[in-house]
Amino acid sequence: KKFHKDFNLNIEKNIDSKSLINLKILNKISIIWQILIPNFFNKNSYLLILKIFFLISRTYLSLLITKLDGQIVKDIISGNFKGFLMDLIYWFLIAFPASYTNSSIKYLTKSLALNFRTNLIRYIHDIYLDDKMSNSEHISKYNPNSINNPKNSSIQKLKIYNSNVQNIDDITQFITNDITKFCNTIASLFSNLGKPIMDIVFFAIYLRDNLGTFGIVGLFLNYVITAYILRKNTPNFAKLVNERQNLESEYYNYHLNLINNSEEISLYNGIKIEKLKITEIFNKLVTFIDNYNRLKLGYTFLENYILKFSWSASGYLFASIPLVKDLITNNNKKINKYKNPKEYKLNQSKNMRQFIINKRLMLSVADAGSRLMYSIKDISTLTGYTNRIFDLLTLLHKAHKMNFNYGDRFSNDIKGTIQDDYNGLRCEKLSVIIPSPKGSEGVCLINKLSFQIKPNQNLLILGFNGSGKTSIQRIIAGLWPLYRGLLSKPNDNDILYVPQRPYFTNGTLRDQIIYPLNEFEMMDLGYTDNDLIAILKEVKLDYLLKRNYENNSDSSNKTDDVSSNRGPNDYDYYNINNFNAIKEWKDLLSGGEKQRIGFARILFKNPKFIILDESTNAISREVEDHLFDLLKSKKITYITLSHRPLLIKYHDQLIKLHKHGEWEFETLGTDAAIESIEKEIQTIDMKLKQVEYMQTRKIELNDLLNSQEDDESD
Repeated sequence: KKFHKDFNLNIEKNIDSKSLINLKILNKISIIWQILIPNFFNKNSYLLILKIFFLISRTYLSLLITKLDGQIVKDIISGNFKGFLMDLIYWFLIAFPASYTNSSIKYLTKSLALNFRTNLIRYIHDIYLDDKMSNSEHISKYNPNSINNPKNSSIQKLKIYNSNVQNIDDITQFITNDITKFCNTIASLFSNLGKPIMDIVFFAIYLRDNLGTFGIVGLFLNYVITAYILRKNTPNFAKLVNERQNLESEYYNYHLNLINNSEEISLYNGIKIEKLKITEIFNKLVTFIDNYNRLKLGYTFLENYILKFSWSASGYLFASIPLVKDLITNNNKKINKYKNPKEYKLNQSKNMRQFIINKRLMLSVADAGSRLMYSIKDISTLTGYTNRIFDLLTLLHKAHKMNFNYGDRFSNDIKGTIQDDYNGLRCEKLSVIIPSPKGSEGVCLINKLSFQIKPNQNLLILGFNGSGKTSIQRIIAGLWPLYRGLLSKPNDNDILYVPQRPYFTNGTLRDQIIYPLNEFEMMDLGYTDNDLIAILKEVKLDYLLKRNYENNSDSSNKTDDVSSNRGPNDYDYYNINNFNAIKEWKDLLSGGEKQRIGFARILFKNPKFIILDESTNAISREVEDHLFDLLKSKKITYITLSHRPLLIKYHDQLIKLHKHGEWEFETLGTDAAIESIEKEIQTIDMKLKQVEYMQTRKIELNDLLNSQEDDESD
């Protein structure tokens, strides 16, 4: 909780900050770092310290190998065969720790990236999929602004928020792809930055004794000047990475949309238009990547010229300083290779050894500097991913707040009151307003809706498409804010919402019935598969247990676990293993079967109140009669949202939704209600008579038109 508070304060401080962009990025990384490594005793801290140890060890081993390389050259030139053999033995011995060090650094980098991703994903899941974030809001029975009940998850808030603000285009891309790349980049950055810096520091200290202060200063002055030139000509990789990820996300998201809606697109014969759209999106991506590659061409040329050739040439230049000094010294001493051949040869081998060491170290320093400059691109890439991840975390924290306002324009505009634990359902002057940054001034679907139902009083809310029927359910469920009015409703455990589109999770047939519980939670509540069989019988779906589903690979593992809970007669009549069949149930079941699974969930949970949103429109009339009679026999109070007047006979009260937010309430069974229905029947009869007249008139007009065409032809 403290971290949540600090996080939000840091967000506000960062937004108001006028510091340079690199300081803002450091601030963002420092905030995200608290998620990656929460404390010093975290496992990732030990991995990071161990990685730093291996990086230092590799630098030290590189220095030893460089000295050994120079010694080998010296022994070869001087003809010291025995020394040469010993050098080879040392070479093979030092290869063991060097190889292990290199392998360990790669392993630790991958382990850190995986652990970083795990911590970040768990943190995001805790916010993104938090079903208990508002329990503290339900202490009081009367709670103004109590719009955030457990059903009002961050998922639903972000769906509404993004439709209005469009801050993050595809949250799936952020959570799955961008987090992975961010963690891989930041874990690799320790090697890409840490190792070159260590090499430069250690090798520069050693070279100072050989090259002198002038050589070291000249070497690093060359690095600074060339690095400045390269930096001035470096493109904004952070911006380019961010733009590319947005385009990749758009392309990925559109493909996902095609897969999810393939049947509808095929039925509408929309393949051609969808192909044009997705080709257009892909062409935008290709054009951007092509421009990016062209931009990178000139930068890569300059980068290679400076880092690979310019720095290497300067390395050779400064490595030759000791040789020039020694040459001048030898001339002064006038060492003659003919008079003193042994001394001359020894001096030459020493010079060659020192030159090889200096050359290797200079090239290593140049290589370290090159890798350090290459890391500028990694830093730019990390900057782009950091901005995206930070935007994601910022939005998630906004959605996680209790006072989430669905926009920034009206910060304190949600003034409705919600009363929990009410024995019934009551609305007083409740306005159904679409959530938006405009707050209560947004689009109003229903004006000041008022009604009250008690247990065993069943209500039908009748209206055309777009009249706001489903929006009423969203407000009652807490998915939408209550801007104005009073809502009194039962406890969340006593009311069940059946959405218009049945949802089917990945899992077994049993999982579909008991959702959102799992099998073990079901057994803890005292339910058995026999109870589920009885439920399927009641909703006329028990034939699902007689079907032969193939590939029930998991059934053999699960049957024994619950076999003691089943009666002996069930095995003779049903294929009990079908409860363990894992299938794509949303594709396997018909529309009516899906809706009856929804009623099976109702019977399993046995709530006091339910809200049905077009939950029987795919079910036959006979089964529909049976299901509503079943609800009445179970004494489950239901509120039905529909556009079908035929459902009136199952209900006691009726609300008709009209245009412009108008509505009317009726108690069914009264003389006024019967008279209203009779008037509606008379209106329909009059319209049917007009249909007969219009058909006759159409025939007359066609005959008249044909006769005129015959006259013109004559």
